[in-house]
This record gives sequence, structure tokens and C-alpha cells, in this order.
Amino acid sequence: MAAETVKPLYVLHGEDGFLRDHHRAQIVERAIGSADPQLCVSVFDAQAELAAVLDELRTLPFLAPRRVVIVRDADDFVAAHREELERYLQEPCPSATLVLLVAAWPSNTRLYKVAAKVGGAIDCSSPQGGQLSRWLVQAAAKRGKKIDPDVAEGLADWIGNDLSALDGEMEKLSLYVGPRATITLEDISAVVTATSGPVAFALTNAITAGDAKAALEALGGMLRVRGDEFKVLGTIGWHLRRAMATCQKLRKGASKDQALPRMPYQQQHAFMDMIARRGPRRIMRDVRLAMRADLAMKTGAQSPMTLEKLVVGLCRS
Repeated sequence: MAAETVKPLYVLHGEDGFLRDHHRAQIVERAIGSADPQLCVSVFDAQAELAAVLDELRTLPFLAPRRVVIVRDADDFVAAHREELERYLQEPCPSATLVLLVAAWPSNTRLYKVAAKVGGAIDCSSPQGGQLSRWLVQAAAKRGKKIDPDVAEGLADWIGNDLSALDGEMEKLSLYVGPRATITLEDISAVVTATSGPVAFALTNAITAGDAKAALEALGGMLRVRGDEFKVLGTIGWHLRRAMATCQKLRKGASKDQALPRMPYQQQHAFMDMIARRGPRRIMRDVRLAMRADLAMKTGAQSPMTLEKLVVGLCRS
């Protein structure tokens, strides 16, 4: 987007600070180009006075193509000055861009409709589930890399939906694979999880093999600091979702090769053995065990003991 096409208003709505900062920085860069931000970017907090904001918007930019005025935590500012903002947007200053950072941007207001005619609204809500996997695929693509959605899901389950942390891990992974085009599960295991102790996927490999002793050893090495227990549970959940998806594909008539998730060749035989050994009903029971463990830990149960019982249950024939 060239500087001359920058809109007079952008509303960044949603709770994710990483996305808000990313889009805010992108808007500023596109609006002012190589100009010095200190000369043409003004930032106001939640207690901003409307007159001060409008004065900044109407001040001609100095040594820059546009002036950018940002109001942080602007929900109260918008609520207090809704009608005045509507009037301003009827004829906004052609050399300025107003950026409002809000938690909510309801579509049933007149301001929303007026703003939509001259500005842009960008959703900065944290992506969830499949959206998070797609975000990681896009984050890899921006760095010239590919990552399978299933592998991206495993990374998301291990790290959580902290986009800042995920972006940092993606940067490390991109550097780690070097000229290679694809980021694999082995790369994640080597780069992301190795910093926290044993390879995290040693746990799911042991569960796949039904080896309770090895699974408990891997679990013990992974619980290093507070919060690790939910990363472990996320990894187990990812493993079980892959098993469920494989069962569903096989039930619909897919071949083994079509049903298998993407994984190293040497792990495929063990994974299919687990599917045959446990079957769809047992795997559904495993999912319920994981859900109960999650609820128990969130309501005060001792995490190590709860996870140990879960891991043993997932390995038991």
C-alpha cells in the first residue's frame, strides 16, 4: 500500500498485543515512509482530550507525507466522543491518519458505519485452533519457509497461543533449517523443545508405543517450571487429535497412506500399530481422559500426579 492510499482512519480491535503492535507499526511505516516518526507521529493514552487529538490531526506534517495520530486503549475515548468523531470522519484531514486501538468495535453503531466508508478495521483478536495453525503457516511463508498445518498445530499446542512467543520460535526455526525449504516436526523437537529439557515428542512416541515407563521418564524431564504442565497437556492433546483424525479417515475408506498424518517414516508403523491396538472407541476414551485431566488441573489437582495417571492410562492396553 503506497503512502497516497493510506486511509484517514484505522481501528485495531481485539486483545492481542502482538497483532496490535504489528499492524500499528505497519500502518505508521506505510503512512510516513522514511520520515522521522518523532516529527510526524503523536501518541495519546486513554485520557486523551478530543481537542488535542483533533489539533494534531489538523497540523500539517513536517518533512513527511502524512501525520499519524494514535490513541491507545481508546474504548472510553470513542464512547465519550462518538458524535464528534462521526463529524470529523465526514470530512477527515487529507494529510493525517487516526489510529484507534480498542478492545471492541461493535458493528451496530453509526460510528462503525461512518468509519467503514473512509477507514479500515483490523481484527487483532488472538487466533484459535485452526486459525492459529494457519497463522503459523503464514508466518513461515513470510520467511520463505513451508510448514505442514499438522506440524504447525503441534508447535501451537506446545507453545500456546502467545503470538509473540510463536513468532520468535518461527524465527529460530527458519534460521535453524537454513536453505532447506520445509520446517519439520524434527526441527521443532530439536529447536523449540530441547531448550526445556528432553525432546517433548519423546513423550508422544512413548505413548504411541504403549511404553508407560518411557513415557513417565519423558514426562518427568519435561516438568521443569510452573506452566510446563499445560504445555505437556497440549502436546498430548495434539497427539490424540491426530489419532482421532486418522481413525475417522480410515472409517471413511481412506487408505493407510491417505489416513496417516505427516510424520517421519520410521514412526508411521508404530502410529498405525497404536491405532489398530486401541481402536476408535479406546482413542475416544483417551480424549475424555485428557479432558478430565485438564479440568482437574484447572480446579486445583496436583499437576504431576494428574499427568502421571493420564500418561499411564494412555499407555495401558
